[in-house]
Amino acid sequence: MALLTQVLGRIRAAWRVLWGSRQLERDMQDEMRLHIEMEAERLTREIGLDPVEARRRAHVHFGGIEAYKEAGRDVRGRGWLDAMSVDFRLGVRMLVKHRGLTLTGGFAMAVAIGIGATAFETLGELITPSLPFDEGDQVVSIQYSAANAAARDRGVSADFAVWRDRLTSIVELGAFRTVQHNLIAPPAMPEPIKLAEMTASGFAIARTAPVLGRYLLPADEDPTTPPVIVIGFRTWLARFAGDPGIVGRVVNLGGVAHTIVGVMPDDFGFPFDHQFWIPFRLRADHGRLDGPTIYVFGRLGRGVSMEQAQAELATIAGPADDASGDRRAEPARAVVVPYTHDHVDLAEPGMVVLVRAAQLFTGALTFVVAINLAILFYARTVTRTGELSVRTALGASRARLLSQLFLEALALALVGAAAGLGLSSVALGYLQAFARAAGGVPYWIRFDLSSATVAAALGLSIIAALIMGVLPGLKVTGRRLNANLNALNGRSGTRLGAIWTTLVVLQVAAAVAVLPAACYLAWQTALLELQGPQFAAEKFVVTTLAMPTHDRAPDPSRLADEQRAILTRLRAEPSVAAATFSSNVPGFAAGARIEFDGRAVVNAPPTANLDVSRMDVAADMLDVYETDVLAGRRLAAGDVGTANVVVNRTFARWLSGNGTPLGARFRYGSSSVRPIDGAWFEIIGVVRDFPEVPDALNLDTPAVVFHAAAPGTINPAIVSVRFDRDVPAGFTDRMKHIAAEVDPALQMRQPVLLQTYYDRVYSLWRYLSIAAALATLSVLVLSAAGMYALMSFTVAQRTREIGIRIALGARPRRLLFSIFGRALRQLTLGVVAGSIVSGLAVSAVDMDAAVAAGLLLAVASIMTLVGLLAAIGPARRSLRIPAADALRIDA
Repeated sequence: MALLTQVLGRIRAAWRVLWGSRQLERDMQDEMRLHIEMEAERLTREIGLDPVEARRRAHVHFGGIEAYKEAGRDVRGRGWLDAMSVDFRLGVRMLVKHRGLTLTGGFAMAVAIGIGATAFETLGELITPSLPFDEGDQVVSIQYSAANAAARDRGVSADFAVWRDRLTSIVELGAFRTVQHNLIAPPAMPEPIKLAEMTASGFAIARTAPVLGRYLLPADEDPTTPPVIVIGFRTWLARFAGDPGIVGRVVNLGGVAHTIVGVMPDDFGFPFDHQFWIPFRLRADHGRLDGPTIYVFGRLGRGVSMEQAQAELATIAGPADDASGDRRAEPARAVVVPYTHDHVDLAEPGMVVLVRAAQLFTGALTFVVAINLAILFYARTVTRTGELSVRTALGASRARLLSQLFLEALALALVGAAAGLGLSSVALGYLQAFARAAGGVPYWIRFDLSSATVAAALGLSIIAALIMGVLPGLKVTGRRLNANLNALNGRSGTRLGAIWTTLVVLQVAAAVAVLPAACYLAWQTALLELQGPQFAAEKFVVTTLAMPTHDRAPDPSRLADEQRAILTRLRAEPSVAAATFSSNVPGFAAGARIEFDGRAVVNAPPTANLDVSRMDVAADMLDVYETDVLAGRRLAAGDVGTANVVVNRTFARWLSGNGTPLGARFRYGSSSVRPIDGAWFEIIGVVRDFPEVPDALNLDTPAVVFHAAAPGTINPAIVSVRFDRDVPAGFTDRMKHIAAEVDPALQMRQPVLLQTYYDRVYSLWRYLSIAAALATLSVLVLSAAGMYALMSFTVAQRTREIGIRIALGARPRRLLFSIFGRALRQLTLGVVAGSIVSGLAVSAVDMDAAVAAGLLLAVASIMTLVGLLAAIGPARRSLRIPAADALRIDA
C-alpha cells in the first residue's frame, strides 16, 4: 500500500510540473508582451516614432519570445521532451502525407508483430514457471529419466511409498493419475468423464478452499472407507444446475457409488485440467516399476533448492530395476523437475532453451520486415536531403536530425504494433477456444495477450524504428554538408549503395522462394474446403467405445460379447442403416514401415521410406462405408485372422507390373510400431482413398492397409454408425444410454458427426493458411514497395540525364531500358536466386515436382509482373519531365 501511495504521489508531482510549466510559459509570454508594449509606447512618446515602427524596434531590442521560452524549458530540463513531442507530431503528419508508405509499412509491421506476438505468447505460456496459487513456483515433479526418452517409466508406485516416507526436502509429496469412468447421475445422460485419482496432499499443496463442503482428506485414501468424490465449479453448474444441496448426493462411477463431499472453485483445475477428484489408494502389492502409471509431485521445503532436493533423492533412489530384478539396459534415475515443465514435455534438458530460441526466431520476423522497410525510408530520406541540409546549416545537430527520423519511424511502427496486437488478440482467442475444445491443455495456460507480450511487441517496435529511421539517417546525414546542399539544386551525389540494392534482391528472392510453398498450402486448404472428404461423412456418427484398463486388462471374451451387443442394438435403432467398428477414425491411423518381397515391382525409389497407416477393421467396415473397389474385393468374414489385406489407391501406386497390385506381398519392418513377427501379408483388393485429403494436409501417412479384426480384439474401438437420412436429434444421447444399459463400466466417449470431427481436426490448417496468406501478401507488398522505391529513386537521381536525352530525341522505349536496366537486372537476379532456394521450401510440404515447377514459374512471373507494375508510375513520371526544366537544374 505504501509503495502504491508513493507511485501515485510521483505521478501527481510530475503532472503538477508539466501543468505548472505550461502555466509558467503563459505567464512569461504575457509579461514579455507587456514589456514590449511598454517599450513601444516609450519610443513613440519620446522619439516620436510611428507606432508600427516603434513596435518593430521594441521586438528587435527585446528579442524573440520563443527563444526565451526555449531557454526556460532548457533550464527546467524539459526541452528534450518538447522537442520529442514536436518531432513525434511531425512524424504523424508525415504518415498522413505519405499514405502509400504508411499503408505498406503498417500492414507489413502488423503482420510481422501479429505473428510474432502470437508465437511469443504461445511459447511463453509453455514455460510458465509456476502454478497459479500461493508458492506455485515451488511445486515440482519427480520422474524417472533415461538417455532414451522412450525408456522413461511412470509405474513407480512402490518408489512413491518410499519417497513419501523418507524425503524431507520435498514436503506434501503426492501422486495422481488420470482415469476414465462413466458418470451416471440421473436424470442426466451417462457420460464418460476424466477424473484425477489423487492423494489428498494435492489439495494441501494448492491451498485452495472449496466453495461447498470439503476437499479430499488423507483418511479418504484408506481402502476401507466409503468412496467419495469432489467436483469442480463448472461441473456443479452444468451437470447439477448449481444445486446448493449437492454435498452428500450419491453418483455412480462405473458401477460404484460415490458420495459428493465438496465443490472446488471455478479457477481450480489441479493437477492438470480436472473437474473431478477421487482418492488415490496405493496398493501394497505393486513391485518396483510395477502398478499404474502415476505422476509424483510435491512442494520444495522452505529454503530448499531443486539441486538440494535432487541430491537427497539420489541417496534414496538408485537406478531403476524391472520387476524381475534385472538391471535396465539404459539405467534410469529419479530426477526433480519443475511441475509445469513436466506436464508440457519440457522436462528434458535443453528444451526450455529451445523454446526461448523459438521465441527469438519469431521475433526476428519483425527485424526482417524492418530491414525491408528501411529501404523505403532510405529512399524517402534521400529525397529530403535538401531539407536536412538546410536544418544542419541553421544549427540543428546530427543527433536532433536522427531523433526526428527515429520518431517518424516509431510512429509507423507503433501503428503497426497496435494493429498487430489486435490481430494477435483475435488469433489467441481462436487458439484458446481450439485448445479447450481439443483438450489436453493444462488449466494454468491461458492464451491471451499478457503484459510481457505487449512489452515485447513495443520493444520490437522501438528496435524496428531504429532500423527503419536511424540506419538510413546515419547514411544520409553523415555526408558532407556541401554534398547535401547540392540536393537543393538536384545534383545530389547520394546513391543507393550495394547494401541497400542487395536488400531489394534478397526481398524478391525470399518472395520467390517462399511463395510456391505458401500458395500450395493455401491451394490444398481450399481444395479440402471445396471437395470435402469425398464421401457422405455427414451421414455417419463416430464414437469411441472403451472398456477401462486402469485397474486391470478387460476380459477379451466379455469385451467381444459387449461389442457385439452394442452393434446389434445400434443396428436395430430406427433410421440406422449400418454399424461397424475399427481401430481408428478413417484417415487417422497408426503408422508402420513395410517392406515388399523380392517379386514385387516397386515404383518408389529404393531409399524411400515405405510408411503406411495400419487400420484394424471389422470385416464389414469397408462395406458400411461403401468404398469403391478398384481391384479385387473388399474384406469378408473369412479374412479375419488371415494374411489377406486390402489397401487403398495411394498404397497401390507404389506397385507396378501386370497393371494390378493384387497378390503382392509385404511385411512390417523392425521399425514398425506394430511388429508382426515377420509375417507376410497378401493384397487381395484395392479401394478408393477415404477420406481424400490433399497430400500437403494429410496428418498421417496416406497409404493405408486394412486388416480384418474380430470383436473384442480392439480396445478402445471406434464405432461408426451410418444413416440413410439425416441423423435424428438426440441420437448421441441414445447411444450413451445403450452403452450404459449393456454395461455401466463400458464407456461411449464423445459421439459426434464424422463431418464435424473432420472440420475440427482440419480447422488448424485453416488458421495456418490464413497466417500464410497474410505473410504472403505482406511479402508481395514489401517486394512491390521496394521495387517502387528503387525506381522512384532512380528517376530522382537521373532527372537531368533524362531531360537531356529527351531533348536529344531519345526513344522512350530505349530510354526506359537504359534508365531502369539496373533495377530490372536486380529483379531478374532475385527471381533466379529465389527459384534455386525454393526447392527447400517445396520439399518441406512434399510437393509433386511437376506441380512445384508450375507454381514456381507462376510465382516468378507474378513477381516479375509486380516489379514491372511498380515501375510504371516512376517510368511515366520520367517521360513527362520537360526537357527545359531538366536542363535548368544545373543553371
